[in-house]
Amino acid sequence: MSTLHYFARHLITACVLATSLMLSYGQVSADEVLMRDGSRLLGDVVKRSGDTLAFKTSYAGIIQLQWDQIAEIKTAKPMEFLLSDGSTLMTTHVTNNVNDLIVEDESGAPPQTLAQASVDVINPEPWRKGDGYKVSGHANLAFDRQRGNTDKDELDIDGDLTWRRLHDRLTAFAELERDKTNNKKSADKWKLEGAYNYFVSKQWFWGGFGRLEHDQFADLDLRTSVGPLIGYQWFESKQMNLRTSTGISYVNEDFSNQSDDDYVALPWGIDFDRYLFGEFMQLYHKQVGFWNLEDTGDLVWDTWTGLRFPLALGLVASTEIKLEYDSGAAKGADDLDTTYNLKLGYHW
Repeated sequence: MSTLHYFARHLITACVLATSLMLSYGQVSADEVLMRDGSRLLGDVVKRSGDTLAFKTSYAGIIQLQWDQIAEIKTAKPMEFLLSDGSTLMTTHVTNNVNDLIVEDESGAPPQTLAQASVDVINPEPWRKGDGYKVSGHANLAFDRQRGNTDKDELDIDGDLTWRRLHDRLTAFAELERDKTNNKKSADKWKLEGAYNYFVSKQWFWGGFGRLEHDQFADLDLRTSVGPLIGYQWFESKQMNLRTSTGISYVNEDFSNQSDDDYVALPWGIDFDRYLFGEFMQLYHKQVGFWNLEDTGDLVWDTWTGLRFPLALGLVASTEIKLEYDSGAAKGADDLDTTYNLKLGYHW
């Protein structure tokens, strides 16, 4: 056998061996999810929050798997389980039964059985363990310019911001609307609100809030609302969030023409969002209201209901219906104001 043939044969053998080792390593290093219908997925476990598991694949990016449809998970690197009592544990093998979980690790320790409700998050963000904080929010812009029989310019800007730690949350919301029709101002109003929440348990929180509102064409120079609040966090995850709150507030209303007013009110707030069809779109609903306890026929509330469609690089398109109700609206102003918006925004 010539030296060239000998070298070529050993080179081919080495390449085959190297390829086999690489494929073997790739299979070993991948996480594996076995579904209840028998499907087997390879990739990387990202996070479980709520009722879904985020799983990253090489062919479809990050997909959302329903937790109750997963039978078993095996990982190359340990997953971190955050339990409802605040403790954590590491595991590389999970058997997902209907009512409980069986978790194992590589140390050879006996498997542990956990109740489904005892696991809050898999691979939690640092703030959930008391380390650091998280900032999230939206900024949106809607602009419409019409020229013809009627010249019309509409500008709407709004945004919200949430700063979250394990026991603390700060929220802020701002909105501005400026419209002109035939070069005359037809809308000039804005809202600004902020709140602080301190969590005394995983769901219950208390704190305080403040709100400022101006609406020139409703004769409202400034409505100021401030007071303590108590609330309940029903859900908190990327997939779904819902919180409700109430309390007591002092409201002061300054008007341009009619008499000023001040009163004690019962406030309420609802904040909800949920992703639908994976993360194709997000349904959201926000409501803020005040019921005058000194004149029970006086009621003020605002709602924002819409759909967000994530695009790319954090950009989000939205369609929204906004309702603003004031039973004590100034003479000549409607009690209910309805606005339809198409918006382009950014989420972080």
